[in-house]
Amino acid sequence: MRLRGSSLGDAFGICWFLKHVGGVTTVGHGGSANGQFADLLLVPERDFAVAVMSNAGPDSGMAFNQAILTWALEEYLGVVEQAPEPLPYDATRASEVAGRFGNEVMVLTITDDGEKLAIACDVRPEIRASSEIELPADLPPALMGLLPGETGEFIITEGGLANQRGIFTRDQSGAIIAADLAGRTFARE
Repeated sequence: MRLRGSSLGDAFGICWFLKHVGGVTTVGHGGSANGQFADLLLVPERDFAVAVMSNAGPDSGMAFNQAILTWALEEYLGVVEQAPEPLPYDATRASEVAGRFGNEVMVLTITDDGEKLAIACDVRPEIRASSEIELPADLPPALMGLLPGETGEFIITEGGLANQRGIFTRDQSGAIIAADLAGRTFARE
């Protein structure tokens, strides 16, 4: 069964993300908790694996992990991943994706200022208020771009989620009903 992927690529099965990078296939999974970020990346055909963990805020922890994974692939395997180039701003497509998307814990807000798209990620206020521990700060708006093709993929181009990829889900009529980012689904609100 083939599933849509997220930041690490095309998902296959449950919890593992496959991605083709510089001529090799990688298998990976990442996760996070309050201020903790972990990523595991395997390249089976080259007998290579790297695990990285950080204990930092979302702006630095996720970026640090991604920088280490990128460095390890290049340093040890000579594999370089090129971030895809977003499409130029398109008002019609931008208006389709702008809006609020949420799950039980977080809300993604995609804004369109008529020239560019931005995405913000916030912990729901009721979750923050009921937490017995201090939760990480919300991620401020960061620029994002839509990627070529009909799949509905997007990429965040700056901030703590830079180079994080996501995908929009459409219903049978073609309307966008959800956004998937970092393996988490956010339904349109």
